[in-house]
Amino acid sequence: MSAYLLTWKPSEWAEEKLDEYISEFRSGQNEQRWSCGGTKNIPNGSRFFLMRQGSGLTGLFGSGEVVREPFADDHYNEAKRLEGKKANYVMVRFDRLFDPTSGIKITPDEFKRFHPSLWRSQGSGKSIPLDVAVQIERLWSERCGDYSLPYADELLEGLTYSEGTKKQVTVNAYERDPRARDRCIGRWGHSCSVCGFHFQSFYGELGKGYIHVHHLKPLLEIGEEYKVDPIIDLRPVCPNCHAMLHRGKSVLSIKELKSLIISCGGEGRD
Repeated sequence: MSAYLLTWKPSEWAEEKLDEYISEFRSGQNEQRWSCGGTKNIPNGSRFFLMRQGSGLTGLFGSGEVVREPFADDHYNEAKRLEGKKANYVMVRFDRLFDPTSGIKITPDEFKRFHPSLWRSQGSGKSIPLDVAVQIERLWSERCGDYSLPYADELLEGLTYSEGTKKQVTVNAYERDPRARDRCIGRWGHSCSVCGFHFQSFYGELGKGYIHVHHLKPLLEIGEEYKVDPIIDLRPVCPNCHAMLHRGKSVLSIKELKSLIISCGGEGRD
């Protein structure tokens, strides 16, 4: 799958317009038009990341999928539009769109670790090399709190499992052996390791077997492929705690999040 970097500069397109997009996204309208600069060949289904450029806070604050290939229309910049100029656009479907004044998830300095110059691209619609896109996707997923493992069949005892191997099918797909999840839960149970919440105890049969699994060591800090020991490297956590573990610039430890809960008057799991 192809991946592209779309950009936004407040000096070129008013913040009020972006605020409208964000408001519509939050209300469920996730398909919008976005400029793709001089790029005229972006396939449907391509992955994209949205970056704020210019002065002030800059970095990635949105992502999604291209749902219509480039087309020309009146220019988004009012002055250029009055001159009769056109711009190239794609239709996109956002899966994430944050307020860039507070929701920058990947900064330029972090982006430069993956590619030293791409973040400075002049103009929207630049292609992201696949290996770079995979690294961006990994960190983006962690920052957005989107790291749960799927369910699995029964697991053999005494094994370790490979995770993190890149696939060519989609930019954000990783080869995850779901047996690791079962082994983790077999040892640590279905209660959240942070707050102790147990879905079946609260929701009955509806909640049976439901829990997220958290990597104690962020995937960004380890190699493309590594051996996971499900007992040592993974812990069950509820979705709320999972999101909070990944919400900051760096991933919190389970102990740190427990301490935060206690400091706010709550109770962490013993």
